Amino acid sequence: MPEEKKPEEKPGESQQKTLEEQIAELTAERDKWQNLSRTNEKRYEDASKERDQLKQAQMSDSEKVVEQAKAEARKQALGEFGTELATATMTAAAAQAGVQLPDTQYLNLSSFLGEDGRPNADAIKTFVDSLPKPKTGDEREQFPNLQGAGHQPGSKPGEVTSMDPTELADLIVGKGFI
Repeated sequence: MPEEKKPEEKPGESQQKTLEEQIAELTAERDKWQNLSRTNEKRYEDASKERDQLKQAQMSDSEKVVEQAKAEARKQALGEFGTELATATMTAAAAQAGVQLPDTQYLNLSSFLGEDGRPNADAIKTFVDSLPKPKTGDEREQFPNLQGAGHQPGSKPGEVTSMDPTELADLIVGKGFI
């Protein structure tokens, strides 16, 4: 039989990394990219704000009035429909999580809106996660089998085993149970 060749080991690789070490490395890599992404988002927001400020500074008075009117109309529209959007978002999140949403008339829906009048996804997720989860089949309370509810098989003839009026009447008359 030909001899099997073993792959050459590089210096320092004689010990394989454990699963925990690999997970730790992957977690560190993920965290690094998340932080980089957040930094880039912050830079984008800052650049967008700066652009908007420059744009606003270069506008004429009539353009500024038009922009203010647009912003006011947008704010008013979001104010009217923001709570409905929050309710719809909350209903969808509750359905996805498999929990029962309480009656929304008792909730302060404006607390689920962001500063811009749109639904705040983080606040909605936190609320939905705090709702009690429905019990599964194993966790449900099992009621004991009750004796005396209906006809009980295996009882002696003429013995009262049910409170059904028809069966009681038959027993009294002496006909026995049907």
